[in-house]
Amino acid sequence: MSTAPYIAAHRFGLGANAQEMAVINRAPKNWLYSQLNAGASKAALKGPYKSTDELVKETVKLKDANANKQMNIIKSGYKLYFADMEKRFEHAVETEYPLLERLAMFWSNHFTVSSKGKHHIARIASAFEREAIRPHILGKFSDMLLASTRHPAMTLYLDNVQSIGPNSIFGKRRDKGINENLAREILELHTLGVNGGYTQDDVIGLAKIITGWTIVPPRQGGGGYQYIHAVHEPGTHKLLGKTYSQRGEAQGIAALTDIASHPSTAKFIATKMARHFVADDPPQSSIQKLEQTFLRTGGDLKSMVETLIEMPEVWATPLPKVKKPYEMVVSTCRLTELPMNKVPFKKIAASLGLLEHLPFQATSPTGYPDTADDWLSPNATINRVEWCHAVAQAIRPQENPYELAKATIGPVANADTMLWISRAPTHIDGLALLLASPEWQRR
Repeated sequence: MSTAPYIAAHRFGLGANAQEMAVINRAPKNWLYSQLNAGASKAALKGPYKSTDELVKETVKLKDANANKQMNIIKSGYKLYFADMEKRFEHAVETEYPLLERLAMFWSNHFTVSSKGKHHIARIASAFEREAIRPHILGKFSDMLLASTRHPAMTLYLDNVQSIGPNSIFGKRRDKGINENLAREILELHTLGVNGGYTQDDVIGLAKIITGWTIVPPRQGGGGYQYIHAVHEPGTHKLLGKTYSQRGEAQGIAALTDIASHPSTAKFIATKMARHFVADDPPQSSIQKLEQTFLRTGGDLKSMVETLIEMPEVWATPLPKVKKPYEMVVSTCRLTELPMNKVPFKKIAASLGLLEHLPFQATSPTGYPDTADDWLSPNATINRVEWCHAVAQAIRPQENPYELAKATIGPVANADTMLWISRAPTHIDGLALLLASPEWQRR
């Protein structure tokens, strides 16, 4: 029996129930292409949502509030965060376009913003993904880079709102200086990679170039992204051996456009995509194919996914990747067809917290890791197994888990796994074994 349907459903998608697997079985690649051809709009989350302007205005109130008001603002921010996460989770479980959702999750993690230790980000993190990531998952990498760099969540998270050109109009008046955080992470994490050939001088050069990329100032009521020329470091600036003499915001746009098409960026993005979709230690052939597509198409992300779909390396091995906890929880809900209107999201959120994979809660701008070693410590493995058993008890399945296993993990399952499930004393035990099996835990 072919393993291709399982790979399509889990490595490219987010798992599937028996009925969905029957559809995927007929033509796995066609199932994937139909999602790509549907367009990025199918990755949009259902609202309504507050505007980014309104969210940022609420966020900047933290600056001047007293202790009690700050606590109330922080609490309301996390309340909004969990409401947004519930909508996001429901979409992942119910979507007919799981490939697009996986891409949104991948790129959102690549351009990480996190409220871990930064309470003011909780209110606007979901807006960042909705506005800077989801519309661009099948577009040009340069467009996503520009959108993410200018989004208020990113400028606040990496402190570009505090970066002021010392020779700018405002800098001379207030004796302020450059903040390098965003520039450094753009080069190290978003584009070239840590070994991409940039220097500290390049970090400083880019930091100067993107001064003025900020938000509507709090004294003006706060609001979304705004370029403020009075904060921009004047003059020409050097970056990666090139001089940028454009005035104002155009200087940053030109620099980011060039970085987005740099050969080091092509290799870095190709490596991350191969690591996510092929294997923790992907073959060089897979990286090279993706790198060539990136360079040939000018960073067209849809073409990158098409290259992955046609790549023999993707289909050669069915279980090289471990599902991250969020993926495991989503795929379990998809498998068991849990009705989202009957599952308290508090329980889902508690599970994701226990498994240390809440959205927008990474401990650093590097985002959540993407390899098995980072997710399968002894304690983490125990937590996974216990969670699977708790889910099986909560569902109390009536259908035969062995039949469900045959329809879903059957093509990739070890004979012992199927034997254990078939001999389980109860349906609850059988489902728990299915969910905790290596075949369900991997993709």
